[in-house]
Amino acid sequence: MLKSTLYIWLCTVLVMNSMVYSVIKVSFTMNQKYIIDNFCVNTDKPMMNCDGKCYLATKLKEEQERQGNTPALTFSQDFGIYISNSALSYLHPTNSIEPFAHESFYQNWFGQTISTEIDHPPQA
Repeated sequence: MLKSTLYIWLCTVLVMNSMVYSVIKVSFTMNQKYIIDNFCVNTDKPMMNCDGKCYLATKLKEEQERQGNTPALTFSQDFGIYISNSALSYLHPTNSIEPFAHESFYQNWFGQTISTEIDHPPQA
């Protein structure tokens, strides 16, 4: 019971952390009238049609700075895996057409040699 509660709580935290910007925008939409009345700095300029978007922009900027200040780890640092740039090069295709050199790790250990002699069975 405790284990499943912990899993549900952790999953909820992870989902909410990834949805920070969406939560800010939904909160802004739901409370837009209140934000316009109390937090909008452009109330003296109604021709700008700000409608609280200045407040939304400042909140999104604050969140971006907050996330920018935390040290971001890359996938390879998180999981201790070395990923070479050549392995990820297919993710960023270039505009030029380059011939694809297929690299194979298969080695033919049983190479065929061409013999000009005719093999005869052993004589008794």
